[in-house]
Amino acid sequence: MLAVRLDQNTESRLDRLAKETHRSKSYFVKRAITTFLDEMEDKLIAVARLEQENPTFLTSDELWRELGWDKPAEKPKRQRK
Repeated sequence: MLAVRLDQNTESRLDRLAKETHRSKSYFVKRAITTFLDEMEDKLIAVARLEQENPTFLTSDELWRELGWDKPAEKPKRQRK
């Protein structure tokens, strides 16, 4: 079990969100922590890869090909009236 102290503003926001969505505050705290940990772990992996002796870099086109995805279609430019 972990106890966390929140400032009044954060506590109020969390309480309001929980009430409006009919979910527990614990649900949102767990989601927030999990999301944060996932992002931080990804950053650590990225930094470790950049620190390798000969890191490889891909262009966006190479990345799309590597993933086997079609390159996203460009949005048509809106004409000004």
